[in-house]
Amino acid sequence: MKRSIATISSLIILFLFSYSNYKKQTPKSEYDFDLLGRTPVVMNGRVQPLDSVARNTLLAFNGKRTATYQDGTRHKSIEWLAEVLFDPAKAVDRPVFRIHDDGLRAILPYKEPKKQESAIKGMLLGSGSSHHYFSFNEIKDVFEKIRQDAVEASDLEDVHRTRYQRSAINLAKNVMRFFNLTHTVHHGETPSFLEELAVLKSIVPEAIAETEKQRSGEEFNTESISAMLSFMQVYRGFEAEAIFFTHPQPPVEGEQTWDKMSVALDEITRDGVPSEITIHYATLVDSYRQGDVANFNEALPKLYAAVTGVDAKAASKARAEQQFNYLEPFYLSIVGYVIVLLLAIFSWVTLPESLSRAAFWTTFATFLIHTSGIGYRMYIIGYAPVINLYSSAIFVGWGAVLLAMVIERLFKNGIGNFVAAIIGIASLTVAIHLIDETNTDTLEQMKAVLDSNFWLFTHVLIITLGYASTFFAGFIGLAYVLLGITTNLINEKMQKTLLSIVYGIVCFSTLFSFVGTILGGIWADQSWGRFWGWDPKENGAILLVLWNIIILHARWGGFAKTRGLMTMAIFGNVVTSWSWMGTNMLGIGLHSYGFMNSAFHYLLGFWVSQLLVIALAYLPSKFWKSPIKA
Repeated sequence: MKRSIATISSLIILFLFSYSNYKKQTPKSEYDFDLLGRTPVVMNGRVQPLDSVARNTLLAFNGKRTATYQDGTRHKSIEWLAEVLFDPAKAVDRPVFRIHDDGLRAILPYKEPKKQESAIKGMLLGSGSSHHYFSFNEIKDVFEKIRQDAVEASDLEDVHRTRYQRSAINLAKNVMRFFNLTHTVHHGETPSFLEELAVLKSIVPEAIAETEKQRSGEEFNTESISAMLSFMQVYRGFEAEAIFFTHPQPPVEGEQTWDKMSVALDEITRDGVPSEITIHYATLVDSYRQGDVANFNEALPKLYAAVTGVDAKAASKARAEQQFNYLEPFYLSIVGYVIVLLLAIFSWVTLPESLSRAAFWTTFATFLIHTSGIGYRMYIIGYAPVINLYSSAIFVGWGAVLLAMVIERLFKNGIGNFVAAIIGIASLTVAIHLIDETNTDTLEQMKAVLDSNFWLFTHVLIITLGYASTFFAGFIGLAYVLLGITTNLINEKMQKTLLSIVYGIVCFSTLFSFVGTILGGIWADQSWGRFWGWDPKENGAILLVLWNIIILHARWGGFAKTRGLMTMAIFGNVVTSWSWMGTNMLGIGLHSYGFMNSAFHYLLGFWVSQLLVIALAYLPSKFWKSPIKA
């Protein structure tokens, strides 16, 4: 039992942190924002809950998934979105647009920086950042200039844009997105949505009748027709500005379609009355504006039942996505891998057997959380786990951690735990930084060329496992060098073990990267009519295969001994990162996802770090704390 105390304790800590994080996701409010967040809509070509709309929108606006109001109170994203949708008159004063560029701030109202609580805190963190956040009302007076600058900058390639131009483009898009959200559930031209619907019910039949008289040449009442035309004009703008779809329609020949809220006018014209969904949304709007919590909470379950009654599949997907948002599995996984890292390090100092066992089982528990996140994503999007760069980073980490657990189970030397933690933390951190501020929805609609689950499950997964395994071999090499220089852990037995691990993993990686590349060529032949076109991504894939083959030949020919093999494996990290991400950032080729300046800087920093470790590896043996001979 004593040997299991560390394992039980670490698992309890991970569980309690996960539970606490999940519970705090639910907004603490009289309004049932939890159910509102679960309500499905269609946006960006896919069904998603309003909770995701809120989180992704705020993330694009201010880099966070919470909103801090003028009085300093912090609010959940769904609370903020409810105000934007139902009572925009208040939402326009919330400072949710984060602006870093000095040029943009110079044309906006000046804000005194928020003073830090202490001189030490101010010295460490700066004078404050409240002046970075602006409301819609603070921006609108100069928005026309910002919009014109954004239009001019949009004609330039990203690499030629100044920081101001990039910021102007981003801010213009965000301001328009905010404005469109305020005109998505109600256009705002009338104070009461329910009264508006009642007026429409009374004037539409009369206007239709008078229109028929006009067509037949009879006398007709122009006032009723004019009133109808006025509403039609408003609803045309309502249709154009709305950012998501709220009304599922009964499927026709298996096809499920959704309409925007502006369909209310068509419903009254066609049926004489608005649909249940329209009435319930209108009730939410009026109740929220009037502060009638009871009526709001009474209408919300009715709305949810009406929407999900038409599209049950949408309800299931939206519920799963909200659970995914609340669970935050990849954030929890980072926390779990940090715990593993600490346990692995301390296991080399004290209680090696107990802490090493705790590290392994915590890795396993974290791996299950990591896997659950991938499973949620697969269910929500209905595709294989890798559909974009973000998901590839998550899967690369997952594959490397799986390999690390296998290695640790076989050799039980703590290296597997250590490498699992490092790669898990690194890959998920990379994934976070790959979220583009202009498109924060990582569960994006599938690109047409990728719309093939067969090839996503074969070519993409196999080549991604090739990346993961090459990274794993490289990180074993990093552990060998860094631990060898700083500790005495790398004895002769450990050297032989690590050598056999790297050699075996490189063999595995060679097979997977080669097979994945061949399968990619077959897919390219089917999609583009050629097996090989010297596309940068294709060149990167074959480069990875060739480098792994070079490592194997260097070992077989006796050119690379232990240190040589380890440094070649480390350089494999450079090759793999170029093949995996660098080629996508060139802005050319059929596999390009666009050049990202910030991501490229991180990538360049990673390459430099790997080259520095390779240089350290060739320090004379007398500078190593471990007894290195070759």
